Amino acid sequence: MKLIHTADWHLGNTFHGHARTDEHRHFLEWLLGELESRRPDALIVAGDVFDSANPPAMAEKLFYDFLTDAVNAVPGLQIVVTAGNHDSGGRLEAAAALLRRHNIYVRGTVQRLPDTDGPDFDHLILPLSASGSPEARVVCFALPYLRAADYPSGLSAAEGIAWYLKNLRARLDKSDFRGLPVIVAAHFYAARADIAACGHSERLVVGGQDAVEADAAACGAAYTALGHIHKPQRVAGKDTGMYYAGSALPMSFAEKDYRHGAQWIEIDNEGHAEVSRIDYTPRRTLMSIPDRGAARPQEIFDAIAALPQRQKDDDGATWPYLEIRVEESRPEPELLHQVEQALEERAVRFCRMVRETPPGPSRQEQIESFETLRRLSPLDMARRVYESRYHTPMPAPLEQRFTQAEEAATQENPTTTIPHAHEDRQDNPM
Repeated sequence: MKLIHTADWHLGNTFHGHARTDEHRHFLEWLLGELESRRPDALIVAGDVFDSANPPAMAEKLFYDFLTDAVNAVPGLQIVVTAGNHDSGGRLEAAAALLRRHNIYVRGTVQRLPDTDGPDFDHLILPLSASGSPEARVVCFALPYLRAADYPSGLSAAEGIAWYLKNLRARLDKSDFRGLPVIVAAHFYAARADIAACGHSERLVVGGQDAVEADAAACGAAYTALGHIHKPQRVAGKDTGMYYAGSALPMSFAEKDYRHGAQWIEIDNEGHAEVSRIDYTPRRTLMSIPDRGAARPQEIFDAIAALPQRQKDDDGATWPYLEIRVEESRPEPELLHQVEQALEERAVRFCRMVRETPPGPSRQEQIESFETLRRLSPLDMARRVYESRYHTPMPAPLEQRFTQAEEAATQENPTTTIPHAHEDRQDNPM
């Protein structure tokens, strides 16, 4: 049994204001080419098909055009699509009845049984056959992104997923397909998965409360096709067989060094899975000036001058997205405008400028006693804050404006006494 596993397409995404329709079309054309050349038995799309619950019409057109092209290009191809946290499950499976006629199975929500209101586990169990054969060769547990209302109250995210997989396994063991190898298609955050330190767009719960231990999601599957984390990887753990396919495109500058593509899986009759990577190069790459850290303004302008110039016959379809990280010793309000002017003739898509200040003194060096702090005048405090942030004395014009604001505030509320360095404020005894 041969499969391709992909996830996290995020169709309809805009990157810092730049539409990505052409990039997504390029990816889907590449994937279609892989399907045509490799002729898999099934394609697994493990969630986050769209970037939002209400995707633009063009994003939906890309999706349905691809599905049509895929089943036409590879006769007998089965496609399994599950919803991710970015998707509207109901919207994703609105055309499920029609798609099913073309061996496309969409699982966007958990259906409920009318008599017990419990989950319809059978609906999430999909037997898949090899091309040219009507006989099932593997069984897919197609699990859409689960929310708290989908599993019994009181369970954590990990416990909820484990509860579903346990029930799915129990249902399978009572069916005519028992004994067949199992693959799982799901969308969740596996504990200890390698994620970006910052800038990630997976919408993880702060503190990792949605993290699922590999053991909790283990159900004896030959292969677990995961979505949600954008870096392709095998989930840490002993014989987990869990893999993230990674995102189709980089979704933040923190992901600029990620690989992209899909997973190729071959499962033998004993349920052993051989896994390899199919690499894809996005139409646009991400670049940063400087590549790491931040640089002073003059270094930024020198790097911009070295960028390739725009050509008249170049439509810009492959220009990289650019971020600039500048180190400022003091505020420079005109810098962004100057950077934009310098980039006007350069073959890049400018996205953002991040301003950073040089590291200041250690926390221990900043600690002062309460007695010292409470004797400071507002101006002295402002001076210290300014110097702590910009590591240079506060300019005289700014000091003058601060003093004027302090005097105006005192005149508006004459009952308020603002202590100065030579004044001693008395605490109100209780």
